[in-house]
Formats: sequence, structure tokens, C-alpha cells
Amino acid sequence: MSDKAQRGNKLTRKRFSRGGGSAPFLRGRSGADNIKAPRGEGGWKDMVKAEAKLPKLKSEYKLKNELKKIQKTPDKQFKSHNPETVKWKSDRPGRSKVVEVRKKTPVKGSLGKKTYKSDLTKYHRAHKKMGLIKD
Repeated sequence: MSDKAQRGNKLTRKRFSRGGGSAPFLRGRSGADNIKAPRGEGGWKDMVKAEAKLPKLKSEYKLKNELKKIQKTPDKQFKSHNPETVKWKSDRPGRSKVVEVRKKTPVKGSLGKKTYKSDLTKYHRAHKKMGLIKD
């Protein structure tokens, strides 16, 4: 696929979440982490070069290897990871807060595995943002 095809199609557009703070080819941010795609063919090429220069961190390799290991394990082990939530209120006096907790009922293994992988990635990113993971 050529550079022009990738630039034009929003479905195949890459997200550069680790891009640098500011550069002449950046157009701003579409969220806290995602930077907008650059304009023009030259800007696209500059963006790809900048992304290639960024080193991968040790924790990213650990996460990738952990996800690979999960992918190889049988689905049967992930039946307890139900993505559905239910509202729960403590019956202890003085605790009026209602929280959402995951259901305890078993689910199909493939769904549980998908949930487990997404949770692992989500928590890894949150810990990285909080500064708990130091590379």
C-alpha cells in the first residue's frame, strides 16, 4: 500500500500515540495521547521517520511477550474473566456508594481471554501514565 493510500483512508491510518511533543508536521492532538495525522506527503514521511527513531521501552517488550504467552494458553483457563458488569451496593451501614463490579458467572473462554488481554493492556498503560513503571 502506498503512502497516499494510507494517508487518505481513515480505516488504515496508523495512530502515532508515542509521537514527540512538537514538530513541524504535527497538527495537534485528538485526545490525551493520540496525535493527529500529518498533512501532505512530506509531513507523512517525516512522521514515519520520527516514529521509527523512538526507542521501545523494556516494559513494552515485557507487555508484548506477556500478550504472546496469553495467546498461546488454552481458552478454557479464562472462563472466569467476564466482561459484563453489575451494579453493587454494600450492605454495611454508612456505605451508600454504588459501584460497578464484574459478574462472577463463567463465560466462553475466547471472550474471557479477550477481556483478560484488554485489561492487562489497559492497566499497563495506566500504571505507565501514573509513573509506577520505570524503564
